[in-house]
Amino acid sequence: MKTFRHHSYFAKPEHTQMRLFPHVCFSCRKSFKKPMRALARLCPQCGGPMVMLSRKFSAPKMTDVDQWRKVEYLVSHGFRFQSIHEQPSGTLVQYPATLAAAKLFVERYTGQVG
Repeated sequence: MKTFRHHSYFAKPEHTQMRLFPHVCFSCRKSFKKPMRALARLCPQCGGPMVMLSRKFSAPKMTDVDQWRKVEYLVSHGFRFQSIHEQPSGTLVQYPATLAAAKLFVERYTGQVG
């Protein structure tokens, strides 16, 4: 009969949990969930720099080069998948689906990058 550690069934108290954020490597087209920290992280696969994005980010498949190009374009213009709101209504804006739409998105919402 298997025995289980008592604590394995219960979530850690919130104050002891580390919040994980996606860190992306554009060279490898991979995303790794890591805790936030002041020092830059390096990709565990290639050793290149990684960029931390919002917890709302969902990585495309590694083979979806067009989506990775779109993500890299948005990140290079300061969009890290944080919430963007339409002004003055405050309606949440969806991130663009294509690189072409991302270019228009950047033009329209650059003032909200912070």
